[in-house]
Amino acid sequence: MIDEKDDAFLATNLKGMMMTLLGAWNAEMDEGRAATEFADIRASDMRVFGQIRGRVVRLSDIHRELGFSRQAAQQAVDRLVAHGVLRVDLAEGSKRDKVVSVTEKGQGLRVLAADQIRRIEARVRDQLGDEGHATLRTLLLTLVRDVDGAP
Repeated sequence: MIDEKDDAFLATNLKGMMMTLLGAWNAEMDEGRAATEFADIRASDMRVFGQIRGRVVRLSDIHRELGFSRQAAQQAVDRLVAHGVLRVDLAEGSKRDKVVSVTEKGQGLRVLAADQIRRIEARVRDQLGDEGHATLRTLLLTLVRDVDGAP
């Protein structure tokens, strides 16, 4: 049984609050794409596209980074290739491994996403102030580096 202490914690835990923010921001970005040539890209596929972050990345790494099954990642990449925003090639020196990269059309989607993210960050800065925004960014970078294993 959940007691009051656990109920309060579950209502305000970091993961839950971050998921709430990400859900709201992703919905806003989906709305912003609605009037563009990218309107019919699935929200889940945008998560894959966003994770690539303009890198050339092995297809096998995408599913691990996102916690998707290999099949789900492959299907998302296939749909994004069909939209013309990603391409898949054989990895250099390999006859089996594939790498995924962003196409010229995909660069247009990255520009659109960057503009939307800048607007979201500007609102966060307005809410938290410059110092609060900088502190939040620093703290999140610390957490991300710990997950990525970076120094």
